[in-house]
Amino acid sequence: MSKLAKELTNLSRKAGEPAADLTIQAEGNAAVFDRKKNKFLVKASGVIMGNAKDEDWVWLELGNCVEILEDARKNGSSEKLTAALNAILAASKNTDGQVRKASIETLVHVVAFHAMEVDWSLHTHPTPVVALAASKDGAKHYSGTVFPDEAVMCGPVPLFLPFANPGLDLGLGVYLGVLDYQQKHGRNPGQIILGNHGLCTFGVGARDALGATEIAVKAARIRLGALSAGGISFVPNDAAEAIAFRPDEILRKRLLAREALSK
Repeated sequence: MSKLAKELTNLSRKAGEPAADLTIQAEGNAAVFDRKKNKFLVKASGVIMGNAKDEDWVWLELGNCVEILEDARKNGSSEKLTAALNAILAASKNTDGQVRKASIETLVHVVAFHAMEVDWSLHTHPTPVVALAASKDGAKHYSGTVFPDEAVMCGPVPLFLPFANPGLDLGLGVYLGVLDYQQKHGRNPGQIILGNHGLCTFGVGARDALGATEIAVKAARIRLGALSAGGISFVPNDAAEAIAFRPDEILRKRLLAREALSK
Protein backbone atom coordinates (compact mmCIF):
# COMPACT_ATOMS: atom_id res chain seq x y z
CA MET A 1 0.00 0.00 0.00
CA SER A 2 1.30 3.46 -0.93
CA LYS A 3 2.78 5.54 1.89
CA LEU A 4 1.07 8.56 0.37
CA ALA A 5 -2.28 6.79 0.54
CA LYS A 6 -1.76 6.13 4.24
CA GLU A 7 -0.89 9.79 4.83
CA LEU A 8 -3.98 10.86 2.91
CA THR A 9 -6.12 8.52 4.99
CA ASN A 10 -4.79 10.08 8.17
CA LEU A 11 -5.38 13.60 6.86
CA SER A 12 -8.88 12.71 5.70
CA ARG A 13 -9.88 11.19 9.02
CA LYS A 14 -8.61 14.27 10.85
CA ALA A 15 -10.57 16.54 8.53
CA GLY A 16 -13.62 14.31 8.84
CA GLU A 17 -13.82 14.25 12.64
CA PRO A 18 -17.32 15.44 13.65
CA ALA A 19 -15.92 17.86 16.22
CA ALA A 20 -13.87 19.62 13.54
CA ASP A 21 -17.03 20.52 11.57
CA LEU A 22 -15.11 20.54 8.29
CA THR A 23 -17.13 17.93 6.38
CA ILE A 24 -20.13 15.62 6.80
CA GLN A 25 -21.45 12.77 4.65
CA ALA A 26 -19.33 12.59 1.46
CA GLU A 27 -18.37 16.28 1.48
CA GLY A 28 -14.83 17.44 0.80
CA ASN A 29 -11.74 15.71 -0.49
CA ALA A 30 -7.97 15.73 -0.39
CA ALA A 31 -5.14 14.97 -2.78
CA VAL A 32 -1.36 14.62 -2.93
CA PHE A 33 1.01 14.94 -5.89
CA ASP A 34 3.83 12.46 -6.57
CA ARG A 35 6.27 14.56 -8.59
CA LYS A 36 8.47 11.62 -9.57
CA LYS A 37 5.53 9.85 -11.23
CA ASN A 38 3.74 13.02 -12.38
CA LYS A 39 0.62 11.42 -10.90
CA PHE A 40 -1.58 12.30 -7.96
CA LEU A 41 -3.83 10.52 -5.51
CA VAL A 42 -7.31 11.90 -4.86
CA LYS A 43 -10.35 10.69 -2.95
CA ALA A 44 -12.69 8.30 -4.73
CA SER A 45 -16.22 9.58 -5.22
CA GLY A 46 -18.72 9.01 -2.41
CA VAL A 47 -16.18 8.33 0.34
CA ILE A 48 -16.87 9.89 3.74
CA MET A 49 -13.71 11.71 4.83
CA GLY A 50 -13.92 10.56 8.43
CA ASN A 51 -14.27 6.92 7.37
CA ALA A 52 -11.62 6.93 4.64
CA LYS A 53 -9.44 3.85 4.15
CA ASP A 54 -6.16 3.41 2.30
CA GLU A 55 -7.94 1.85 -0.69
CA ASP A 56 -10.22 4.90 -1.08
CA TRP A 57 -7.58 6.91 -2.96
CA VAL A 58 -7.18 6.71 -6.73
CA TRP A 59 -4.32 7.55 -9.08
CA LEU A 60 -4.66 10.00 -11.96
CA GLU A 61 -2.18 11.31 -14.53
CA LEU A 62 -1.67 15.03 -13.99
CA GLY A 63 -0.97 15.70 -17.68
CA ASN A 64 -4.32 14.32 -18.87
CA CYS A 65 -6.22 16.52 -16.43
CA VAL A 66 -4.17 19.61 -17.29
CA GLU A 67 -5.07 19.11 -20.96
CA ILE A 68 -8.75 19.30 -20.05
CA LEU A 69 -8.21 22.49 -18.05
CA GLU A 70 -6.13 24.16 -20.74
CA ASP A 71 -8.67 23.31 -23.43
CA ALA A 72 -11.41 24.80 -21.27
CA ARG A 73 -9.31 27.90 -20.59
CA LYS A 74 -8.79 28.50 -24.29
CA ASN A 75 -12.18 27.44 -25.63
CA GLY A 76 -14.54 27.53 -22.66
CA SER A 77 -16.48 24.78 -20.94
CA SER A 78 -18.35 22.36 -23.19
CA GLU A 79 -20.28 19.10 -23.10
CA LYS A 80 -17.45 17.45 -25.03
CA LEU A 81 -14.86 18.44 -22.43
CA THR A 82 -17.17 17.45 -19.59
CA ALA A 83 -17.56 14.00 -21.16
CA ALA A 84 -13.78 13.72 -21.55
CA LEU A 85 -13.27 14.68 -17.91
CA ASN A 86 -15.89 12.18 -16.70
CA ALA A 87 -14.18 9.43 -18.71
CA ILE A 88 -10.85 10.19 -17.01
CA LEU A 89 -12.45 10.23 -13.56
CA ALA A 90 -14.38 7.00 -14.19
CA ALA A 91 -11.26 5.09 -15.26
CA SER A 92 -9.11 5.91 -12.21
CA LYS A 93 -7.71 3.06 -10.14
CA ASN A 94 -6.74 2.79 -6.50
CA THR A 95 -3.38 1.61 -5.21
CA ASP A 96 -4.61 -2.00 -5.45
CA GLY A 97 -5.52 -1.59 -9.12
CA GLN A 98 -9.29 -1.52 -8.55
CA VAL A 99 -11.32 0.89 -10.69
CA ARG A 100 -12.90 3.60 -8.50
CA LYS A 101 -14.32 6.83 -9.91
CA ALA A 102 -12.40 9.90 -8.75
CA SER A 103 -14.07 12.86 -7.03
CA ILE A 104 -16.01 15.26 -9.26
CA GLU A 105 -13.97 18.06 -7.66
CA THR A 106 -10.65 16.59 -8.81
CA LEU A 107 -9.77 19.56 -11.02
CA VAL A 108 -9.52 21.83 -7.97
CA HIS A 109 -6.50 19.78 -6.93
CA VAL A 110 -5.14 19.73 -10.48
CA VAL A 111 -4.98 23.52 -10.32
CA ALA A 112 -3.02 23.28 -7.06
CA PHE A 113 -0.49 20.82 -8.48
CA HIS A 114 -0.15 22.39 -11.93
CA ALA A 115 -0.58 26.14 -11.55
CA MET A 116 0.42 26.56 -7.91
CA GLU A 117 3.08 23.81 -7.86
CA VAL A 118 2.17 22.60 -4.36
CA ASP A 119 2.13 18.95 -3.28
CA TRP A 120 -0.82 18.74 -0.85
CA SER A 121 -4.34 20.03 -1.39
CA LEU A 122 -7.30 19.93 1.01
CA HIS A 123 -10.89 20.92 0.20
CA THR A 124 -13.49 21.12 2.99
CA HIS A 125 -16.92 22.64 3.71
CA PRO A 126 -16.57 24.23 7.18
CA THR A 127 -19.88 25.63 8.40
CA PRO A 128 -18.60 29.13 9.37
CA VAL A 129 -16.70 29.49 6.08
CA VAL A 130 -19.70 28.42 4.00
CA ALA A 131 -21.93 30.75 6.02
CA LEU A 132 -19.77 33.70 5.02
CA ALA A 133 -19.28 32.43 1.46
CA ALA A 134 -23.07 32.15 1.07
CA SER A 135 -23.74 35.68 2.34
CA LYS A 136 -24.53 38.50 -0.07
CA ASP A 137 -21.33 40.31 0.97
CA GLY A 138 -19.13 37.21 0.94
CA ALA A 139 -16.43 38.75 -1.25
CA LYS A 140 -16.33 41.82 0.99
CA HIS A 141 -15.95 39.67 4.09
CA TYR A 142 -12.87 38.11 2.51
CA SER A 143 -11.25 41.28 1.19
CA GLY A 144 -8.58 41.10 3.90
CA THR A 145 -7.35 39.16 6.92
CA VAL A 146 -8.64 39.51 10.46
CA PHE A 147 -5.71 38.49 12.68
CA PRO A 148 -1.95 37.97 12.24
CA ASP A 149 -1.88 34.17 12.05
CA GLU A 150 -4.42 34.19 9.23
CA ALA A 151 -2.01 36.32 7.20
CA VAL A 152 0.89 34.01 8.06
CA MET A 153 -0.80 30.62 7.56
CA CYS A 154 -3.31 31.53 4.83
CA GLY A 155 -1.69 34.50 3.13
CA PRO A 156 -2.42 38.22 3.54
CA VAL A 157 -5.04 38.31 0.75
CA PRO A 158 -7.68 35.56 0.44
CA LEU A 159 -8.96 34.55 -3.00
CA PHE A 160 -12.77 34.64 -3.13
CA LEU A 161 -14.47 33.06 -6.14
CA PRO A 162 -18.16 33.07 -7.11
CA PHE A 163 -20.15 29.85 -7.13
CA ALA A 164 -19.53 27.36 -9.95
CA ASN A 165 -21.06 23.93 -10.45
CA PRO A 166 -18.77 21.11 -9.24
CA GLY A 167 -16.94 19.50 -12.12
CA LEU A 168 -15.39 21.22 -15.13
CA ASP A 169 -16.98 24.60 -14.38
CA LEU A 170 -15.60 24.64 -10.85
CA GLY A 171 -12.16 23.53 -11.98
CA LEU A 172 -12.04 26.17 -14.70
CA GLY A 173 -13.23 28.87 -12.32
CA VAL A 174 -10.51 28.02 -9.81
CA TYR A 175 -7.89 27.83 -12.58
CA LEU A 176 -8.77 31.26 -13.97
CA GLY A 177 -9.03 32.72 -10.48
CA VAL A 178 -5.61 31.42 -9.45
CA LEU A 179 -3.95 32.63 -12.68
CA ASP A 180 -5.46 36.09 -12.19
CA TYR A 181 -4.38 36.14 -8.52
CA GLN A 182 -0.82 35.17 -9.46
CA GLN A 183 -0.71 37.91 -12.09
CA LYS A 184 -1.96 40.49 -9.59
CA HIS A 185 -0.01 39.49 -6.47
CA GLY A 186 2.99 37.60 -7.82
CA ARG A 187 2.35 34.58 -5.57
CA ASN A 188 -0.14 31.82 -4.83
CA PRO A 189 -3.25 32.32 -2.71
CA GLY A 190 -2.99 30.60 0.68
CA GLN A 191 -6.72 30.04 0.96
CA ILE A 192 -9.42 29.95 -1.68
CA ILE A 193 -12.99 30.67 -0.64
CA LEU A 194 -15.53 29.13 -3.01
CA GLY A 195 -18.78 31.07 -3.01
CA ASN A 196 -21.72 29.07 -1.58
CA HIS A 197 -19.41 26.07 -1.39
CA GLY A 198 -16.32 25.80 0.77
CA LEU A 199 -12.61 26.21 1.39
CA CYS A 200 -9.38 25.12 -0.31
CA THR A 201 -5.98 25.13 1.43
CA PHE A 202 -2.58 23.82 0.43
CA GLY A 203 0.81 22.85 1.78
CA VAL A 204 4.15 21.15 1.46
CA GLY A 205 2.79 18.41 3.72
CA ALA A 206 -0.45 17.12 5.20
CA ARG A 207 0.12 19.01 8.47
CA ASP A 208 0.63 22.24 6.52
CA ALA A 209 -2.64 21.89 4.56
CA LEU A 210 -4.67 20.96 7.64
CA GLY A 211 -3.10 23.74 9.71
CA ALA A 212 -4.08 26.33 7.12
CA THR A 213 -7.64 24.95 7.18
CA GLU A 214 -7.78 25.18 10.97
CA ILE A 215 -6.63 28.80 10.92
CA ALA A 216 -9.06 29.64 8.10
CA VAL A 217 -11.95 28.22 10.13
CA LYS A 218 -10.91 30.22 13.19
CA ALA A 219 -10.72 33.31 10.99
CA ALA A 220 -14.23 32.62 9.68
CA ARG A 221 -15.57 32.42 13.23
CA ILE A 222 -13.83 35.72 14.04
CA ARG A 223 -15.46 37.32 11.00
CA LEU A 224 -18.89 36.12 12.11
CA GLY A 225 -18.26 37.40 15.62
CA ALA A 226 -17.06 40.75 14.32
CA LEU A 227 -20.12 41.10 12.10
CA SER A 228 -22.38 40.44 15.08
CA ALA A 229 -20.49 43.11 17.04
CA GLY A 230 -20.84 45.85 14.44
CA GLY A 231 -18.61 44.92 11.51
CA ILE A 232 -15.20 43.60 10.46
CA SER A 233 -12.06 45.67 10.96
CA PHE A 234 -9.37 44.05 8.79
CA VAL A 235 -5.67 44.03 9.58
CA PRO A 236 -4.25 46.90 7.47
CA ASN A 237 -3.02 45.54 4.13
CA ASP A 238 0.56 46.75 4.57
CA ALA A 239 0.72 45.23 8.05
CA ALA A 240 -0.70 41.90 6.83
CA GLU A 241 1.85 41.80 4.02
CA ALA A 242 4.69 42.62 6.39
CA ILE A 243 3.89 40.00 9.01
CA ALA A 244 3.13 37.27 6.46
CA PHE A 245 6.62 37.46 5.04
CA ARG A 246 8.67 38.27 8.11
CA PRO A 247 11.66 35.88 8.37
CA ASP A 248 10.68 34.66 11.84
CA GLU A 249 7.12 33.92 10.73
CA ILE A 250 8.32 32.12 7.60
CA LEU A 251 10.61 29.96 9.77
CA ARG A 252 7.78 29.22 12.21
CA LYS A 253 5.52 28.14 9.36
CA ARG A 254 8.23 25.88 7.93
CA LEU A 255 8.80 24.22 11.29
CA LEU A 256 5.06 23.61 11.70
CA ALA A 257 4.85 22.17 8.19
CA ARG A 258 7.49 19.56 9.01
CA GLU A 259 5.47 18.12 11.88
CA ALA A 260 3.71 14.87 11.08
CA LEU A 261 0.00 14.56 11.71
CA SER A 262 -0.77 12.69 14.91
CA LYS A 263 -2.50 9.34 14.45
